[in-house]
Amino acid sequence: ISGSRSKISLHYPKQRGRSNSWPKIIYAAVLALLAGSGLIWVGTMNDGIASSSSTTTTTTSLSSSLMSSPLYSPAVQVQLGKPEAPAVIAHVVSLIKCSKQARVTGFLDAAAVLRHSIHQNSVHSNSSHSNNSKKSKYSYKMYAIVHEDCKEHAHSLDRLGYTALVKPSPVKVKDIAEGYLKGHVEMENCCGSAEFIKLYAYTLLEHPVTVHWDMDVAVFQPLDDLFDAIIFPSDSVPGQSARSRLELQHPERPLPTQIDAFLTRDITSSNPWEKRQGVQGGFLVARPSMSHFERYLTFIKEGNYTKGRGEGSGWSGLGYGGFQ
Repeated sequence: ISGSRSKISLHYPKQRGRSNSWPKIIYAAVLALLAGSGLIWVGTMNDGIASSSSTTTTTTSLSSSLMSSPLYSPAVQVQLGKPEAPAVIAHVVSLIKCSKQARVTGFLDAAAVLRHSIHQNSVHSNSSHSNNSKKSKYSYKMYAIVHEDCKEHAHSLDRLGYTALVKPSPVKVKDIAEGYLKGHVEMENCCGSAEFIKLYAYTLLEHPVTVHWDMDVAVFQPLDDLFDAIIFPSDSVPGQSARSRLELQHPERPLPTQIDAFLTRDITSSNPWEKRQGVQGGFLVARPSMSHFERYLTFIKEGNYTKGRGEGSGWSGLGYGGFQ
């Protein structure tokens, strides 16, 4: 994306046999203000669907415009199997609740913006107006994990260039051991047990790394250092180089020999005096693993969750939980 409040242009490599002359102003309504002000995306989460708090009326047609674009056709896929083909990172979003159509529209618009920002920070971007001096060496594939109750929206995500995976919650409430969690999980903020569909991101084993995103974000710089630190051995040159550039919450602590995930802490949901901060579920970079997926499910089914907040409460009584 280039330009200011008054002008935004899109730049993509031409696709063979397809026109590259589709309108260049389709993002203007939603991104012109953001490009001029430096903001990435102003949004709120409600019922699991991202909706813009200040741009809802201006983004109504964004996703529908993109659906007719050749770039966002499912036919435009990264060609794999060639020796020179770049590694493909899985970028994943989840559609959990869809009871209100306006919020679904906001979700689709945000999905279009997120994919565009990921494209601009991938190996496929040839934009001369990029804010980044370093170009990513990684390709990408977009996935949308769609809760089975929202399956009617899967096709819209397919048309935006996502591979929609319609899934039930991986943990049924009846399978959780008796206790506080079983009786209260469906009353948790937003989505209850349906939110566990995010864990399916771990099952995308054909990719070396998966990134799960919330919908109120956009990517402004390549994430290659995170990907390299997971993919390359710790004693390799690229692995050591990537690790040396990581910005860590606790740089004094040694990194593990094999890094399986990066996460951020949800500091804003914690009180200043609390020792524990929850994991921010809206951004997770992980090594796909069925073993880890199954461990999460087993952990949830055990239902070892204590009511309350702080030390002695939450998951396994470790103080993680009750932040919202």
